[in-house]
Amino acid sequence: MRYRVRAIVLAGVVCAFALWTAPGRTEEKAAEEAKVEKIQPAAGDPQFAVTTQDPTVPIDELQLLVKPLTLEELQNESVAWLILLKDKVQKISNAEIAIKRQNLSINKQKEASDSLNNSQEALKAAEEQLKTAAPGSPEYEEATKKLEAAKEELKKGQESIQEAKEAKKDIQQDDTLKKAIEKAKETGELDKAKEALDQAKKQREELTAGSSAYNDTTKKIDKLDAAIKTFEEAQTKEKEAVPDSPEFKEATKKLDAAQKSLKQVREEIEGIKTPDATKKSSQDLNKAATVLDNTKIEGDGSTKVAGSVDTVNNKESLKTKGGKLEKAADQLDKNAEAEAKLKNQLVANVTELQSDRTAIVDRFKVVLAELERKGGDPKAYQQYIEAISIVAVDLKDAEGAGVRLVSWVKSGEGGLRWAANIGKFVGIVIASTIVSQILGIILNRSLKRIGGASELLRQFTVMVIKRGGVIVGIMLALTALEVSLGPILALLGGASFVLAFALQNNLGNFASGLMIMFNKPFDIGDEVKVGGIWGYVDSISLASTKIKGFTGQMYIMPNNNVWGGMIENLTHAEIRRVQIWLRISFNEDLQRVQNLLMEVIKSHPKILEDPKPGKFLWSVEDYYFSVGIGGWTKTEDFWGVHEDVIQMIQERFQQENIQMSAIPERNLYLPQTKNQIPNSVAEIISQSLAAERPVTT
Repeated sequence: MRYRVRAIVLAGVVCAFALWTAPGRTEEKAAEEAKVEKIQPAAGDPQFAVTTQDPTVPIDELQLLVKPLTLEELQNESVAWLILLKDKVQKISNAEIAIKRQNLSINKQKEASDSLNNSQEALKAAEEQLKTAAPGSPEYEEATKKLEAAKEELKKGQESIQEAKEAKKDIQQDDTLKKAIEKAKETGELDKAKEALDQAKKQREELTAGSSAYNDTTKKIDKLDAAIKTFEEAQTKEKEAVPDSPEFKEATKKLDAAQKSLKQVREEIEGIKTPDATKKSSQDLNKAATVLDNTKIEGDGSTKVAGSVDTVNNKESLKTKGGKLEKAADQLDKNAEAEAKLKNQLVANVTELQSDRTAIVDRFKVVLAELERKGGDPKAYQQYIEAISIVAVDLKDAEGAGVRLVSWVKSGEGGLRWAANIGKFVGIVIASTIVSQILGIILNRSLKRIGGASELLRQFTVMVIKRGGVIVGIMLALTALEVSLGPILALLGGASFVLAFALQNNLGNFASGLMIMFNKPFDIGDEVKVGGIWGYVDSISLASTKIKGFTGQMYIMPNNNVWGGMIENLTHAEIRRVQIWLRISFNEDLQRVQNLLMEVIKSHPKILEDPKPGKFLWSVEDYYFSVGIGGWTKTEDFWGVHEDVIQMIQERFQQENIQMSAIPERNLYLPQTKNQIPNSVAEIISQSLAAERPVTT
C-alpha cells in the first residue's frame, strides 16, 4: 500500500510538471515561428501600387515618389515591383531556353552535314576503286569497307537530323518558347527594315531628282520610315506597360499589327517576299530527312531507292548517291546558317531583357531602401534580387558569346552604363588626387610660416592630407562603380580590431610616435641624447626614430623606448653654450689663468655678449684644479666655435708658458735578468697603472 501511494504521488508530480512546462514550450514555439515569419516578404496588394505605372520612371523622381508613402503602401509597391521583375526574369529564362534549343538544332544539323560530307567522300573513294577492282580482289574488299564507313556516316547523319527535328518540335509545342522566338523575329524584322531603308536611300542618290523613279522611291522610303517609327513607338509602349494589364495587352496587339505592316512595307520596297524562317527551317529539315530515308547504301556497293525493287548499277548508284548526299549537306548548312541568325537575334534580345531587368532592379532597390527606413523588412526581396542577378554565359557558343558582348556594349544598362561609371570612377580618383595634393601643398606652406610648428608634425599632417585624400576619393569612386561601402567598412572595422589585438606593441610605438609629434621634444636635425645614444635626429616615423651618430652609424630606436626614457635636446634653442673644462696645475697662478681664459673666449667673434661669458672653479683634485670657461653662440655655429676656442686656448697657454696638469713621473728600476721578470716588479707596474688618471682638456 505504501508503494502504491508513492507511485500515485510521483505520477501526480510528473503530470503537474508537464502541465506547467507546456505553456512555456508553446510560447517558445510561437516565438520561433515569429522569427521565421520575419524573413518572409510582407503582404501587399500590387493593385494599389502607383510607382509601377511607369516602370521607366527616372530614379531621382522615384525617390521623391516613395518618400511620402506609408509602410503599408510601400509593401504594395514592393510586391508590384517584384511582379515586374519576376516577369522580366521569366522572359529571360524562356529566351535562354530557346537559345539552347536553337543551339542544339544547329549543332545537330552541322553534325549531320559533316556526316553526309564524310559519307560522300567515302562513296567517292569507293567509286574510284570500283572502276578497276575485280570482285573478290583486295581492292574490291577495301572499297566495300569504305562503303560500310559511308553507311555508318549516313546513319549518324540520320540520327542527328532526327534530334534536330525533335528540338524544333519542342520549340513549336512550347508557347513560352514560341513567344521568345517571335520577339526575336520582331527585332530581326526591325533590323531588316532599317537595312532596307539605308539601301533604298543609297539607290535614290543614283536617280535623277524629280524623275518619276526618284519620286516613287521617295514615297516608299517615307512609307518605310513611318512604319519603322510606328513599330518603335509600339515597342516602347509595350515596355512601359505593366505585364498582364489591359494596357499591356492593347500595346501587344498594336505591336503585332505594326510588325506585320513593317514587314509588308519592307517586302514592297525590296520586291521580295520573305518566307517565315521557322516554317522554312522545319521544311528544309524534313526535305533533308526524306532524301536520306529514301536511299540506302548496301554492303555490296549497290543503292536501293525506297519503293523500288530494282538494283541499280554500282558505279551509277554511287555517283547518284554522292550527289544526293552533297545536296543534302548543302541544304543543312544553309538551314543551320539561317537558324544561327535567328539564334543570334535571340541572344541580342536576352541582352536587352537583361538591361531591362537591371533598370527594374535599380528602381526596386529604391523602393526597398525606403521600405527599410520606415520599419519594413526587405530581406526576402533582396535575396531574390541577389539570386536572379547572376549571369551565366555559355562559352561553348563562341558566336553567341560574341553577340552577347557586342549587344552588352551597346546596351544603355550594360556597356554604356559601365563606361559612364568607369569614367566617373577615374574622374573622381583623379580629382581627389589633384585636390589632396593642392591641399597638402597649401597646408605645408602654411605650417612652414608658423614658427612653433614641428617639422615632424608638418610632414605627418601633409602626408595624411595627401594620402588620405586619395583614399577617401577611391572610396567615393567605388560608389560610382555601384559598389556598396557598407560591407567594405564592416570588413575594415573587423580587420582593424584583429590587427589592434595582434599588434599591441606596434600600436604602443604608434601612440608614442604621435606623442613625440605633438609634444615636439625634438625635431628632425636636432642634436639629442636619447637612451644613451648621442647624435642627430635623421627621421621620425610613427613606429621608430632614426638617430645618426657622429661617425656615420645609424641607430633605429622604437618610439616606446624614446618616449619612455630621458630625452636631452642639445639644439632646442637658437643659442647654445660653449663650455670647456681644463685641468690647471697647482704650480700655476689660478687667477691669471682665469683672466686669460676670459680674454680668449671674449675675443672670438661668434661668442655673444649677451648672455655674458663666464668662468668658474669647479673642483680641486689630487694634482690639479678643474676650471671651466663658457660662452654663448648661435646653435648652428656651436661646433665650429668649440673647436676654435680650444685651439686659441692652447696657443695662448703656449705663449704665456702655462702648463696643464700632468701625471707625476715615476722611475722604475728593473733588475738585469735574462729569462724572467720578478713578481715584485709586476706588482709595482700594476700599482703604477692603477694610480694613473686620464687627462682631459
